[in-house]
Amino acid sequence: MRFRQETEMPTAPSDAMLLSAVRPVLANRFGGDGRFDLCGTRSGNFNRIYCLQYRGRRLGVRAMVGASHFRYEKTIIKEVFAAALLSDADGAGSHPVPAASDDGRFARTVEGLLARPRGEGADRSGLRKIHHYDWSLTDLPVPYFIFDWTEGVCLWETPDQSAYRAAGRCLAGLHRFRFQGFYPDIFAIGRRQRPWPRHLDDAYRAVLAQVAGDLPTDVAARLERVDLSRVPPGRPCLVHNDFSGANLLVDSDGGVQVIDWDNWVVDCPELDLVKMKYWTVVGSDRRLTHDARLFETFLDAYQAETDEPLDRERLVAYERLWLLRCFAFETARERQDGPRASRQPESWQDVYPKARFYRDSLRDL
Repeated sequence: MRFRQETEMPTAPSDAMLLSAVRPVLANRFGGDGRFDLCGTRSGNFNRIYCLQYRGRRLGVRAMVGASHFRYEKTIIKEVFAAALLSDADGAGSHPVPAASDDGRFARTVEGLLARPRGEGADRSGLRKIHHYDWSLTDLPVPYFIFDWTEGVCLWETPDQSAYRAAGRCLAGLHRFRFQGFYPDIFAIGRRQRPWPRHLDDAYRAVLAQVAGDLPTDVAARLERVDLSRVPPGRPCLVHNDFSGANLLVDSDGGVQVIDWDNWVVDCPELDLVKMKYWTVVGSDRRLTHDARLFETFLDAYQAETDEPLDRERLVAYERLWLLRCFAFETARERQDGPRASRQPESWQDVYPKARFYRDSLRDL
């Protein structure tokens, strides 16, 4: 089955339209008349999130309403695929078994989900339960899903070592889910492997070409000369690709749950470490910043739980790639919306660094 990931998303629905479509789903799934109490809403770069109270349950609704700048697969709900693949590998346990890697079987799991554009997500320990997903665009012009609301405090709001230690252990557990090769997207799993180092080099050259004209000439020239052919290959594994404080919820017992799987990819584990380095914590000025103590705590806990040492050269290569991608994203957003004023942040989006931060980091790396 050929799935067209390049399809453009239609205009985002209004809140009233989206919530009206949810009512019959709630009634069918949980009984009752579908009337709920709206507890709150939040909008991110690509998604709108609603918190609902229905028949004694706290539920969330997440709709992909702003995919114009989104780099990854836009027409599906990738969290559904992550839960299914993790469950397929380990029988709904909490730690995938490396020996279970079978990209052909994973390909069949992906194919099966593509044939079911609406339904119930797999129940997998460590991921929030998805009660209903729908990317058929039948009831709404955007993909959406309904899930058990996760109670907890985001990691950035709990800057203590025990929470960062738990986050490191959590990430090491996710990286135990391994693949037999690298793939350009999840539709290619088990079908079109991308060899190393082409996998890394293609991604790097593509984003560098996109932003070279916006970088200082000397920085662009130095980045162009980077030779990735000698970077040693890493193990292909499930990479969350947005592993940072906003997507890590710490519960009352100190446990960590990972949310927001829109960006997950098959890649080297080092890619998941870079974001935590630069976005370790929200500083006193309410901007994201590096915190050496907390990052080292996180990294030590991660390395204690993994059976493969990190490679310094590969880590730097992925650091460059990530900085370029962030620079590209922020440059495009600033062109569209205008530069964010230099003021105290008023929303969660204002904690993120501006394009010049990533430009300067590339110069200094």
